[in-house]
This record gives sequence, C-alpha cells and structure tokens, in this order.
Amino acid sequence: MILKRLVIVLIFSLFFQQQFSSSTIADTCKDFYDEVTKKEQINFPYLKRNDLGIFFNYEWDQDIKKRIIKRSKKNKYPIVKISFTKQLSPGTAVKSINGKDLSAMNDMDLWSLIENTQSAEIEFLSDEKINKIEINAKKYNELTFYLDFFTLNSINAIEAIDGYFSIDYKAIFAHERTDIKEKGKILGTDACIANKLVKEKELYEPRVNIVSFEKDEDKTDIESFFYYREKTTWMETTFSGLAKIRSRFNFYKFPFDNQVLKIKINTGDDLFTDIIDHQDLQIISIQPTAQVFKSLINYQNSNYLQEWKVTNTEVSSEFVRHRLSDVVKGLPLSDTITLTINLKRNSNYYLYKIIIPVFLILIIAWSVLWIPAKEIEARLTTSIVALLSLIAYNFVFQDEIPKLDILTSLDKFILLSYLFCAIPIFMTIFLSRFVTTNQKRAYFINRRMRLWGGIIYIVTNLQIFFLN
Repeated sequence: MILKRLVIVLIFSLFFQQQFSSSTIADTCKDFYDEVTKKEQINFPYLKRNDLGIFFNYEWDQDIKKRIIKRSKKNKYPIVKISFTKQLSPGTAVKSINGKDLSAMNDMDLWSLIENTQSAEIEFLSDEKINKIEINAKKYNELTFYLDFFTLNSINAIEAIDGYFSIDYKAIFAHERTDIKEKGKILGTDACIANKLVKEKELYEPRVNIVSFEKDEDKTDIESFFYYREKTTWMETTFSGLAKIRSRFNFYKFPFDNQVLKIKINTGDDLFTDIIDHQDLQIISIQPTAQVFKSLINYQNSNYLQEWKVTNTEVSSEFVRHRLSDVVKGLPLSDTITLTINLKRNSNYYLYKIIIPVFLILIIAWSVLWIPAKEIEARLTTSIVALLSLIAYNFVFQDEIPKLDILTSLDKFILLSYLFCAIPIFMTIFLSRFVTTNQKRAYFINRRMRLWGGIIYIVTNLQIFFLN
C-alpha cells in the first residue's frame, strides 16, 4: 500500500514538473519574441570582417580524424579556395606571408595570421614560379553557415538510365545571428522556435538548400530554432526528407563501371532577394564540421546498397558568382558545398548471368573448327544452333542492359561474340569448295583460323574490358 502511494506521488511530481518546465520555456520564448519585435530596423545577419580576405581549402585527415587545411603535396603550402585578390585564384599555393613560411605553420595559427594582419607581402606559386604581391586588409561582410550535421540515411534508388538518384537525408545548419546577438541572453539554456518571428517578417531567414529536381513534400520537414551559445545568438535549421538529384552517369565501361554521385548544397536564389546592402564586398560560405566527414565515412562502411559498393567519399566546396552578378552589382560570392560518393558496380551478376553463358555458347560455336572440314552438315548444324542459341539468350538478358545511344563494354562484347559465332558458318561454307579438290589447303586454313581467331577474340575482349 505504501509503495503504491509512493508511485502515485512520483507520477504527480513528474507531471507537475513537466508542466512547470513547459510553462517556463513558453514564458522565456515570449519574452524573447517581444524583445526582438521592438527592433526598429531589420538587418541582414552579416559578420563585419576586416582582414586579408583569403580563404583556404580544406580536406579530411583520416589519421587524426580532423578537418584540416588542404596543402600542396610537394611543399605543404596551403591551397587557396577563394580570395578578394585576383592573383590568388582558387588552387593557388601560398608560400609565405610577411616572410613567415606557411608550410611550417599549423592551421589555427594560419587562420589567426590571416585575420590579424592588416598589410602583407605574400609569396605564392604560379606556373611553378614564386611570385610576390603586396595586399592590404579589406572590409567585407561574411555570412557563414555551419553544416553541423549531415546524415545520409540511405540512397533509395540509383536510376542510372533516367539520370537521377534519390536520397533520404537529414542535415542541420547553424549561423550566427548578429542582428539579435545580445537579445539571445533572454533564452538562457532554452531554445525557441523561429517560425513566429520569420513569418511575421521580423527577421530574415537565410537558408541553404540541397540541389534537387524533386522533393517529397509530404516527407520533407524543416524546423528552425534560436538558442544562445558562446555569447551570441544562433539560428539552427534542421532539414530532413527525400530528394531526387540529377546526375550524369558514365556507362562506357558497363558492367565494370564506376559512378560518382554528387550532393550539392548551396544558398539558393531566395537568399539573394533578402540582401539589401550591396556596398561592401560580401561572401557567403558553408563550413562542414568534422561530424559531416565522419557521417559519410560511416555510410561508406555501413550501407545497404546491393548493386553498388561505396569506394570513397569526399567533401569539397567551390565559390561561384551568382547568375545575376552582372546585372545587380555587389551580389556576394556564394559557396557551394559538394558531398561526393564514389560507387563501383557489383558486376558478378553480369559476369555469371551474361558474360560467362555467352562465352560458353561461343566456345560451342567455335568448336566446329575442330570438326573435319569434310563434315559440312555437322559443322553447319552446330554453328547455326549455337548462333540461334545466342540470339535467343540475348532476348533473355536484354532488359538487364541499359538502352543507350552508346556502345558499352558489354554491348561491344556481345557484338563481338555475334561476329565470332558467325565466323565458323562462313568458314564452313568457304572451305566446302576445297573439300574435294584440296583437303590439305582446307586443313591448313582451318587450323590457322582456330589459332588466330581465338587470339584475336581474347585480345579484343581484353582491350574492351581493361584498356578502354
């Protein structure tokens, strides 16, 4: 009886505690909303920068499990991703800044040097030659989206013939809200939904999006929250759902082909309509965290693709000018981040179900060259039956071959097999004229055809599958 009462008291205690907590969060969010709506002017959440304006590329170091600055393989000089100086174009290796050798400098010190230097003499490599330029710090606006999380739950379909693949994904982006930086103190440790402020046009909501041609709206979910961390206000947006993405597939080596799937994430056109200040230099970047690299590696090691094997994953980015840059001056440089998944087709199905059976039928057809030339009827019967078998078998597996306007490796193999399946028929007809007049010559030609025909067939197939 006492135990029963204790359980009831505990349940009521938890219930009232939950209600009180929910009420407290609701009051906090209301206070935050009210404070934000008092703003007299809506500002775009840019960070004001004043530095050398050089951004370096990055890569993943699997040994230390960390994102690092990408460096040249030979000299370990950092590689430029983008800069406001034309001479330092994307891919340029920077040797030194104010005499400091960058190859010996760690990533943190290198970023600090870029941010805290007002004027610099820079040595960089161009056409294998060392060049020098002097640059000064520049004022610019920066909006950085941090890709804190990206999970590829699954690749649901790879429709190579139709030119697309579909994914089930979840991505979390965060960006600093400089427009309400101090007001986030009200939130404390709570998080508040952003929809209210955005819908009422009290704040801008810059977003990124996954480039796709179709999304399942019923299964697409977008949630945005405000929270306070590191003495500033942040906005976090979670995207999840299903998307279909266009991709160009290369079938020339089918069925021993490798394909590349690219998931591109950019800022989209909607963001540019919100930008009202075109005076200063502007840049929008997307920075993936270590979690993104780890998630892709985890997908590489643990996926359920039956027809494909994931051989490698990469994360890269490229700054592009918006298509309206020539019309509307001052539009920012915008970052496009690309998640690359390299696939290799599991070709055993095609090897065992198509290539080997076709090869066996061809051996039967080619075996008639070991039948004496005078046995014309037996040779023709065997050759024609083998050719008809090959034609019939072609109808069995034709649905498994992509219908393309190019010849794949498998197409070339099948056409070559047809040709070499027909050669014994032509040889039998040709040699029939020598059976009664010159059997020695018929034997000689038949033996030569067996040897050189087989060599040519094998060499040609090696060239088709391995040398293309």
